[in-house]
Amino acid sequence: MTDTVLNHVKQHIGLLDGYLSEAVHEFGKAEVMDKVEALKDKTFDFSALSESEAAHIARIMTCMSMLSVISEDVGQLSKIDSFESADGSMQPISLANAVASARQSGLDKAEIDATLSSILASPVFTAHPTEMRRASIVERETEIATLLQAYEKAANPGEKKQVGDDLYRAVALLWNTRLNRPERITVRDEINNLIGAVKRSVLPALVTLYTEWGRDIPHDGPLPDVLKLGSWIGGDRDGHPHVDEVTLRYAYREQARVAFDFDLVHLDKLDTELTMSDEVTPVSDALQELARKSLNTDIHRVDEPYRRAIAHIRQRLLRTRAEILGEVPGNRAGDTSVAAPAYESCAAFLFDLRVIRNSLASNGGRRMIGATLKTLIRIARSCGFHLLALDLRQNSDVHERVIADLFTQSSELIDYLGMSESERCSLLFAELANDRILRWDYASYSEETRKELRIVDAAAEIVKTFGPEAFGAYVISKAGSVSDILEPLVLLKQAGLVRGGPQPHCMMKISPLFETIGDLEAAPEIMKKWLGNFAVRSLMGRPALQEVMLGYSDSNKDGGYTSSRWSLHKASKAIKAVCDKAGVQLRLFHGRGGSVGRGGGPAFAAILAQPEGTVGGQIRVTEQGEMIARKFGNVVTAHKTLDSFAAATFLATVPKRGAKTAAHTADAKLEEKFTPLMDRVHAAAFDAYRGLVYDDPHFLNFFRTVTPVDEVSNLKIGSRPASRTASGKIEDLRAIPWVFAWSQTRFMLPGWYGFAAAVRELAISDEVLKEMMQWDFFEVFIANMEMALAKTDMEIAGLYAGLAGEPQEAARIYAKIKFEFDDTVGLILRLRGAPYLLSTHERLRNQIDRANPLLGSLNRLQVYLLGIRRHGNKHKLVQLAMQLTVNGIASALRNTG
Repeated sequence: MTDTVLNHVKQHIGLLDGYLSEAVHEFGKAEVMDKVEALKDKTFDFSALSESEAAHIARIMTCMSMLSVISEDVGQLSKIDSFESADGSMQPISLANAVASARQSGLDKAEIDATLSSILASPVFTAHPTEMRRASIVERETEIATLLQAYEKAANPGEKKQVGDDLYRAVALLWNTRLNRPERITVRDEINNLIGAVKRSVLPALVTLYTEWGRDIPHDGPLPDVLKLGSWIGGDRDGHPHVDEVTLRYAYREQARVAFDFDLVHLDKLDTELTMSDEVTPVSDALQELARKSLNTDIHRVDEPYRRAIAHIRQRLLRTRAEILGEVPGNRAGDTSVAAPAYESCAAFLFDLRVIRNSLASNGGRRMIGATLKTLIRIARSCGFHLLALDLRQNSDVHERVIADLFTQSSELIDYLGMSESERCSLLFAELANDRILRWDYASYSEETRKELRIVDAAAEIVKTFGPEAFGAYVISKAGSVSDILEPLVLLKQAGLVRGGPQPHCMMKISPLFETIGDLEAAPEIMKKWLGNFAVRSLMGRPALQEVMLGYSDSNKDGGYTSSRWSLHKASKAIKAVCDKAGVQLRLFHGRGGSVGRGGGPAFAAILAQPEGTVGGQIRVTEQGEMIARKFGNVVTAHKTLDSFAAATFLATVPKRGAKTAAHTADAKLEEKFTPLMDRVHAAAFDAYRGLVYDDPHFLNFFRTVTPVDEVSNLKIGSRPASRTASGKIEDLRAIPWVFAWSQTRFMLPGWYGFAAAVRELAISDEVLKEMMQWDFFEVFIANMEMALAKTDMEIAGLYAGLAGEPQEAARIYAKIKFEFDDTVGLILRLRGAPYLLSTHERLRNQIDRANPLLGSLNRLQVYLLGIRRHGNKHKLVQLAMQLTVNGIASALRNTG
């Protein structure tokens, strides 16, 4: 970050904090503001605070945390991330520049076009169990960010004062808006929040990107649909009792509402543009036929076939919207859209739009094909009527019980649960090889089975309405065998989404999810067995494509950061080799979170560091709820995020030439050389991590009493339960609250623990590690760990350790963690040859340094509140203050879960 940007950030933080202080004073809380200042002293006596004062202080500091983040984000808008182009120069990261770099390296147009045509880069938006902010707060933050940009650009003192007054009102409104939720967020709330973000920033960014790419990237014909937007919200029912067929239908209905409204607005705009008269310009027969079908008889349109054709398209689209949303068409004066036939698919809508485009092109109006028509075609092609492609996800244990229930009550009375794996596979393949269905109306199915059947029935209705492209994939959590992959296929068959027979066909991709370290190690053999079955080929479609999802979260919770990253890397390569041997294209779906412990970190570098060939033009990556606002919260950041994602996918796929070939060869040699050593590092780090987290009999009590995990689980935040079961075991806790709790306490343990212990045990020299740093995988591995270490504060963590239920054991465990932290930091500093962490990322280091004083105050207040709550103070204001500190710390740390 340049000095100018740094100064702007500091000035903006000071400006917004000043407005907040004014608001707090003017609303009668001046004495509380004074105590916020006093809180900076580490010796502050919290016991002198009343419950009311604690709540107000927590509110003020949380607002300050939000305002600081807004200032940082606005400062980032002018920052341009770069990559090394083929000619050695640093270029801004964009798909257009990535294509230009490939051309400079010697690739011909055919190779570049082939790569572009193969790309599918799909961000998949998911909900977040620890997302703290209400939609109203996100709106306030967006408003403040917009005004802050306007303040920065104000041309004269008068304009600056006006924007400043508006900024004060926006900050005061944030201060006066409730920051916490009175009730737990619902799945509908999460759906609405996501759709709001897509409508506000993602969709406009997509429009701008496709316009820029069409202008800046030479390509024969229309540019392919490089980006596809996906979502889990409303369809991810793994351990989520509140996701059902109702939420699934609601998600599609509300998504479709946005898509239709977008199309209608642009059709209206197109109507004002294409005013050509056929007395002046001829039109195609197909366009004339569209115009003839229009029910608009306005005398002023008689010689304007394009406008009459647009009126007909609009009439049909309104009718389609009404049927899908279950509403009466809202006609304008003169519209008769009730009588117009609905579109049977978005493809039919696209066909009519192309009739307009082709008529213009063939009658001298090629340059009249403007941005509005191009945008309509691009977005309809990319988003359809469904806007976001939803995934369905369920746990394999549920599938097993449901399929057993179906078989038990079928005519054969089969004992599925009593079968071996080979017997199950034979039975399931046989079921897919015939046309019958197992379900029948008079069976006494369990409620779980009935719920699953209702969901697949709803999915079948959605496919009928929107087409198969409305679904991304059916994701199978805890996939541990071939039968786990077959079971959801048999379930989908009950709703007609799988057609049985000698060559069975499925209307959605099946994506096994491998999550734990053991799952990742077993994945290649499972996929080998799966792809070895003849019937599988027809299920994958043509060309044959198999999607596999890799879980970063549970693998980290299971084996620690080092083992997780290496296991994921090796599994990716091994699964790719299996697919190559079977002649099947692989698409990897990376289940990344925001924090380093859950696969977070810069996505551009992470994609480029993927094993050779594993991207292959196709990649899907989850975008967790807390990161959606950060990466997609406004049009500028959404634009940067999507462009960077597409560019990385292209660069990871395009054939290497020239210097890039040499660099790639050198990296491959480093991987070959150091793979045996990384295997040993993985094993040693795994033992060190498991020895602490799972083998130490006192660690569970340490975790439960030192972190606020129980308090976080009881707060009104995400819609999903924190644990899959009622068990208090770490194994059953979801990975997100696991990471979130460690982040709140500033231990950040999931992001770094175990690596230094492995280096010590194996006596690896600094010289060897420095050579390993030239390897792309290892450099990204170290960089992300360094970021987690920089956000760790063992002094603050020690305050939380004072809350432990077993003081002596806690002191021992804390000392062990601190020793590992100090050793890991020392190791990183030696490898970097630097006096402090993040020496190569000054912007991030400065950002963390600026946040630390406020973070420290929030942490100390939270420790005090945890202590008095656990000693019996259940006052509602204490609970409120506790929730506000969780909010403030999460906001300042940015990527916490």
